[in-house]
Amino acid sequence: MNEPSGLARLALVHLERAAQLGVSRDTLLREARLDERQLRDPDSRIPLTAVARLWRAVTKHVADPAVGLRIGANTRVREFGLVGYSMAFSSTLGSALRRLVHYSRIVSDALVVTLETEGEATWLRLDVQPALRAFRPAVDARLAAVLSTCREIAGAPIAPLTVQLPYRRPADVKDYETFFAAPLEFGALATAFLLRNEDLARPVAVADTTLTGYLDRLAEQALATLGSERTVRERVRRVLWSELTEAVPSLDAVAKTLGASARTLQRQLRDEQTSFAAVLAELRREMAPSLLRDGQLAVAEVGFLLGYEDPSAFQRAFRRWFGRSPRAFRNAPD
Repeated sequence: MNEPSGLARLALVHLERAAQLGVSRDTLLREARLDERQLRDPDSRIPLTAVARLWRAVTKHVADPAVGLRIGANTRVREFGLVGYSMAFSSTLGSALRRLVHYSRIVSDALVVTLETEGEATWLRLDVQPALRAFRPAVDARLAAVLSTCREIAGAPIAPLTVQLPYRRPADVKDYETFFAAPLEFGALATAFLLRNEDLARPVAVADTTLTGYLDRLAEQALATLGSERTVRERVRRVLWSELTEAVPSLDAVAKTLGASARTLQRQLRDEQTSFAAVLAELRREMAPSLLRDGQLAVAEVGFLLGYEDPSAFQRAFRRWFGRSPRAFRNAPD
């Protein structure tokens, strides 16, 4: 698929929310030209032109002009898939949002999320393909979903300092004022909100054990594979696994976590006849098959767990390791 696409499971969220508003699921599927089987495949990605058709079908059948705000306000972090699970598994809200920034392309390869600090506050900005950039329902849903997720995982009624929306001010903004609890700037050049840095420092406080339990289980499986830390190599592998979903940690960062200097860690790994790069490659190669066979993860999400910024980079590496694509490997009989 050459055109921009997104995870099919996000279309399922829209369908389920619209059904709650009284719109026939079959009607929306037909007008968006989507197939139910396609949406249920964990690897399935749908073109963003189909997402745009789905949004237009929703607005055609729901008279409420704030329908996007309502859909976004009811979004839960689990609905972002593995990206959402890892956000809930973060230590602070800021760390969770950095994971969203780093891997937003898994959610949609046309979605760009950025964080920019200005003094004691930080802008979170969202951008997508031109067809949906200023389409009010889609804008509302994106921004409200991210803020709802922030409030959910921080366990606090976080209120932005400012909210920017790229369309003209509607006649009635009461629902927006109630939900965002912040000054609203309509006709802005960006879709964004400004958060206090002290809010970004809030610890993640998700109480849903089923949410973090999934990554707990994957972590336990990984730790069983990683060994008992009898060697420096095993200790490095354990640190790498815990940090990969935010970004591949540097040699310096891993050394600091282990209470050593980078030079000392390099020497210790050389003494064990390996290197930092070799340990990272080995970890990725060993973990990839079990993560793929888990069955709940899209190929792109497995790449995310292993710290690949671009899903295609993971697919190339996997072909090099095993001589076939990740999808072919998972679908092959045992």
